[in-house]
Amino acid sequence: MKPAWERPGVAAALAIIALAALVLWRVASESSTELAAAHAYRDEDQLSLAVEHYRRAIRWSLPLSTQTAEAVSALESIAGRLEDEGDVAGALRAWRSLSGGLAATRFLYSGSNPARENASDSVARLLASDRSAAIDTNLSEEQLRADHLRLLSKDVSPDPWWGTLLLLGMATWVGALAVLASRGFDPAGGFRWASARGPIWSAFVGFVSFTLGLLFA
Repeated sequence: MKPAWERPGVAAALAIIALAALVLWRVASESSTELAAAHAYRDEDQLSLAVEHYRRAIRWSLPLSTQTAEAVSALESIAGRLEDEGDVAGALRAWRSLSGGLAATRFLYSGSNPARENASDSVARLLASDRSAAIDTNLSEEQLRADHLRLLSKDVSPDPWWGTLLLLGMATWVGALAVLASRGFDPAGGFRWASARGPIWSAFVGFVSFTLGLLFA
């Protein structure tokens, strides 16, 4: 009897766990590095560079991470300071970095995010206050703000549900083909339908899920 770690299924599970752990470590490491860089630039009063690194820290963040909350709070503070100083362009950059960073890290079951909604509302407000564009001359500030907010509130692709279906379908498809290659043939290379039937159907289901996810994500 083979040891557990020499079985294909167990070996594949261990490989997936190791890969997931490596990815999580990389994400946490990059987020910490970006957050440290952002703090350093903020202390040096280089706010433009600080904003960029805070945005990156948010994009690298993990769910419920304290680093995310720290970066969000810092961006809100910087945006408010720049707006008070009359630097509308800088404030817009900070608010957009906050809104975009949070939009890029949404998850399947994440509901509304108050920080992102506040950032989007601030972006819409600042954009509406700029009356330099001729196309906006016949619209009130409230109308402009509502239009900008509507655009900022639109869902961002890819759709999380279809994207998840795509990833699960691809994993099922590839995994089923690997099982088919190891169990669907006898030592002489002959095809064994009894052993191959399950992996073939699993590969088909996985391929269909992958294709649907690819089309609609």
